[in-house]
Amino acid sequence: MWGFVLACQGIWILAAEFCRPPYFKFPTDPQTANAAAGNRNTAGLAASLGVIRGDLWALYSLTYLNLVWGSQSAEHQSNTSTVERARGVALRALTLAPHDARVWLALSGFDPPERKWSALQMSYLTGANETELIPLRLQLALRSNAIADKQIQQLVHHEVRTIVTRKPELKPAILAAYRDALPIGQQFLEETLQELDPGLFATLRKKE
Repeated sequence: MWGFVLACQGIWILAAEFCRPPYFKFPTDPQTANAAAGNRNTAGLAASLGVIRGDLWALYSLTYLNLVWGSQSAEHQSNTSTVERARGVALRALTLAPHDARVWLALSGFDPPERKWSALQMSYLTGANETELIPLRLQLALRSNAIADKQIQQLVHHEVRTIVTRKPELKPAILAAYRDALPIGQQFLEETLQELDPGLFATLRKKE
């Protein structure tokens, strides 16, 4: 009896693993997000077979991040069925893996504007030191009204400081986020850079 149960468990695990798409890193720009989207069908099948495996549902949710980057962002498609499907996948992933900062960040991209700050805040709290999330996190924080929240401002300020002091290779992410930011986000970033990196602030002003 136990042998049969173990055999069934093994088949279940292997079936999901065979369908699992090749490993891909968290998308950090529109190009890598579009590449991840190409794995959506296989990731969805693997998650369906895995049923309760949060890692597979998390991977599936990341294949929808092409909806968040650039001009085709979820904010501009808030009524489409694809965004609603993406949001449902992210919520399912978080039910099974609430510790995953990547999925909280994805959910903040799929959420309507009035709910965006909550998931964004959770992405900071569960993954404050996950530098791969910085480019998208800056984009979402600065181009939404979430940046008006004092706690979000403190978290973004800390992240900009991290770039300036420890991750200078991510400075282009600051410039990219500024281009797409709301006026309130641009103003906050200008004030932050005046304090932390006047040289980068000058570069930012030249690119306006």
